[in-house]
Amino acid sequence: MILRYNAESKAWTHEAKAGETFGFGFNKVNIPAASSETLPENSQQFLLKNKQRNIGPLIGIMTSMSKNMNLSGNGSLFQAIQAEMQKRNGLIVVFPPETIIKDGLTGVIFSPAVQKWIPAKTPLPHLVYNRVPFRKAEQQPAFKDAVNYLSALGIPFFNPGFINKNKLYSLFSRHPQLRKLMPESIEVKSMIKLAAFLDKHERIYLKPASSSKGIGIFRLRQKEGMIEFESHSHRHLYPGIKEFWKVKSRQLLKYEYIAQKEVLASAIDGKRFDFRVHAHDGPGGYEVTGIGIRQSQKQDLTTHLPNGGILLPYIKVKNDRHDQFFDWAVKEIGQLLTEELGYFGEFSLDAGITEKGNYVIYEVNSKPMSFDEPLIEEKRISALVDLFFRKTGF
Repeated sequence: MILRYNAESKAWTHEAKAGETFGFGFNKVNIPAASSETLPENSQQFLLKNKQRNIGPLIGIMTSMSKNMNLSGNGSLFQAIQAEMQKRNGLIVVFPPETIIKDGLTGVIFSPAVQKWIPAKTPLPHLVYNRVPFRKAEQQPAFKDAVNYLSALGIPFFNPGFINKNKLYSLFSRHPQLRKLMPESIEVKSMIKLAAFLDKHERIYLKPASSSKGIGIFRLRQKEGMIEFESHSHRHLYPGIKEFWKVKSRQLLKYEYIAQKEVLASAIDGKRFDFRVHAHDGPGGYEVTGIGIRQSQKQDLTTHLPNGGILLPYIKVKNDRHDQFFDWAVKEIGQLLTEELGYFGEFSLDAGITEKGNYVIYEVNSKPMSFDEPLIEEKRISALVDLFFRKTGF
C-alpha cells in the first residue's frame, strides 16, 4: 500500500480508494485517502503493508538528541535498517524519548527519493528498538518515562539497556555452566580488596563497569616486588599498591571499576586473538548471526581495532568445537538475560580461548556497533528486520 507524508502539513495520506479508512501505527491513527494528482510536490512516498486495515509495520528506533537538537547515534546502522525495511514494505522512525506524546511522536524518517533524513510526526510505533547511545541518557527521566509508557500500552520494547560488567559477572556466577566461563572478577571498592585480588592472581585487568570498545582498560602485574601498570598508551612501575592507589583511586572509584583475572589467551603467529560473536533472537531462540576474529598487534592489552587490532576471517580458526560452543553459549546467555534483565533481541559476545583450550566469555554487549565484516553486518541487518516483522505480526 502507498503511504505519503507531506512535510509541510505534517499529514499522512494513503492512495487506496476514496472513502476507505485505514489506521496507521500501533494506535491505528486514521489516515485519509488522497490521490497522487492532488498531492504537493514535496510529499514523500513509502510502501507499507496492510494487515487487517492497519498500515505498517512502523518501527521506532529510540536514540538521543544532541545539544544542537540533532539526533545522535549510529546513523549508518539506522539507514541500513531502513533500506532493508523498505525492501520488505516497512518503515522506521528514529526519535528521542522526549518527543513521545499520548498518541504519537516526532522524529526523522529516511526518504529514498531525496536520500536524506526528514523530520516527521508519526503515530506510535508497532515496536520500539532501544539504541540510545549513552548510558547517562538511560538514567534520565525522559527515557524511563518513555519506557514505562510504552510498556503500559503493550508496545514491544526491546533492548532494555546497557549491561554493567559487574552485574553481568554476578548473573554468570549464579549459572551452573556460565559461571565457569567468565574470569573471576570483583568490584574495586578499596585498596585492601584490590591488593588481595592482585596477590591471588598476580596478573589482572582493571575495567570500567560501564564502558565499551576497550576504553579505560588497564593491566596490573606483579613484577620483581613492584607493580607494573600498563594502558594502551604507556607503562609505569609503582613501588607498591599504596603508591598505585594514591594515583589511580579517584578514577577507579568514580567509574566503578572491576578487577578481573588475566587470561592467557591462545595466539595465532604469536599474537593473541579473540572472538566477536553476534547473536539475535530467531524463531527457535537465540542463534549465532556471525563470528569475527580480532587479533592484537603492537600491544596485547586488547584486540580492539581502534587500539591497533586487526581483522582475521573466522575460517582461519573455525572448527566444529567452536561452532557448537558458540551455538550453545548464545542460547544460554540469551535465556539468562531475558529472565534476569529483559528482552534484548540481539547482543554480541567478546570471547576467547585460553592456551589450554578452555573458552572464556569476557563481555556481553547489548548494543553492538556495526561489524567490520560486511557479510556479518548484512546478515545482522536482515536478522533484525526479520525480528521486527515477526514481533509486530506483519
